[in-house]
Amino acid sequence: MAVYKLAMRMNRRRFVRLGAAAMAGGFGARTPAPPPSAPRFELVQPDLFAATGGQPSCWADYDNDGDLDLFVGFKDGVANRLYRNDGGKFVEVAADAGLPDTTDTRAAAWGDPNADGRLDLYVGFTRRSGLANKLYLNDGKGRFTDVARDLGIDVKGETRQVSWIDFDNDGRVDLFIAFRDAPNMLFHNQGNRFVDVAKDVGLDDARKTVGAVWFDMNDDGRLDLFVANQDGTLNGLFRNDGSRFVDVAAELGMDAAGRPANFGSNGPSVADYDNDGRLDLFVAGYGRNFLFHNDGGGRFSEVAASHGVAGGDRATPSAWGDYDNDGRPDLYVSSYIERPVNERDFLFHNGAGAFADAMPELVAKHGATHGVQWVDFDGDGALDLALANNNPTGGHYLFRNLLAADRARCSLQVMVVDSKGNYTRAGSEVRVFAAGKRTVLGGRLVDTGGGYCSQSAMPVHFGLPAEGKVDVEVTAMTKSGRKVTRVANVDPNRQQRRILTVKV
Repeated sequence: MAVYKLAMRMNRRRFVRLGAAAMAGGFGARTPAPPPSAPRFELVQPDLFAATGGQPSCWADYDNDGDLDLFVGFKDGVANRLYRNDGGKFVEVAADAGLPDTTDTRAAAWGDPNADGRLDLYVGFTRRSGLANKLYLNDGKGRFTDVARDLGIDVKGETRQVSWIDFDNDGRVDLFIAFRDAPNMLFHNQGNRFVDVAKDVGLDDARKTVGAVWFDMNDDGRLDLFVANQDGTLNGLFRNDGSRFVDVAAELGMDAAGRPANFGSNGPSVADYDNDGRLDLFVAGYGRNFLFHNDGGGRFSEVAASHGVAGGDRATPSAWGDYDNDGRPDLYVSSYIERPVNERDFLFHNGAGAFADAMPELVAKHGATHGVQWVDFDGDGALDLALANNNPTGGHYLFRNLLAADRARCSLQVMVVDSKGNYTRAGSEVRVFAAGKRTVLGGRLVDTGGGYCSQSAMPVHFGLPAEGKVDVEVTAMTKSGRKVTRVANVDPNRQQRRILTVKV
């Protein structure tokens, strides 16, 4: 026992030294990239997006009119918002739609659990509110009705990440819910009801989970689960072995062992940041961040310090998006500090693996703290930025990307749906290649959670090095393994709103 305690003290000291070095700019031997020029953004309808207290935010085309709409959840006393996108002009319709909860909302996720072609919304609250979580069923006419109790998913707790995923590849979308104050839950979709199977499969993790993301980390055709935990508790990476999940985070060096009780991890996010064809994992956190490079074969290397992204103070959510369409995903990381208007966000420009902060003044002075989403809401090919700040003086802002038109056209979005055209394939992988070649131009994950306890239902975006045709490859998880669907010689200029829809 004495040896164990000594080892833990040494580990803790090592973790603190790493965090301090990162925050002081000690990012390893790599020469920092030169400061990139800051991108240009402009505020969209600032009077409309002015309410304070924004937390989860997620995008989806809930009315099937061809453009993406936005849901934002708020702290106590402020009604949640649903912004309908009418051709690039937003109208707030939550009350008319039946969604104006005024209880502290901490999680939100769009999905299609009944596979009827209409996107539904699960909303999670805090335990102190006494309010059970809700599943708002979309009637296709602009109205939502809470059916959580009927389906057995009206649970209570300090709800954080909610994800609609098909963990057993049976073709039905299941529901994962992470809690900060109780064991996590995994509801199996049985058609007309959901049943919690977390204990049966080994996912009833009682640690203080505040963020989670699902992806196939070892290429075996099953979605695995990374959970980001707070208050010094270890992170988890649960490998999906079919009938059971096994936590392999310690074995892979991904559990953040030895950190003190005031450190912890938050919003994880997944992207192929170096275009090597494998999906990597970024984990924001209090104390320090982690960037896990996917080495293949289910192994990862931690490279945050050497790549310049380990620093920050209280990093909360993270989100990847190629804002300049140079073919490399950039990284937004927001930070939460307990005093209002004291957060420090980072917009890390990806310069071929060496990251440098490119935060523009307009965005910096507003800050995020919680919600972060990259989205091309106006269909011009350039990623716009939506933020939510839950400080008393913070708002929830939408920034239009003013990327030059010739660069905005160097892009493609891919919408992944099932054979019937329904949005049920979260966790699928999308890769873009140079036409007729196997040169990877980008890799993305169909959203399974992120941007602070949220899940969007929208296309994945790729910046491209130049205009021209590309090949697209979508890998979906099925009962028979990883199913690859290829579409060759795609011309982004011939796709409406630059969106290619792929059925898998």
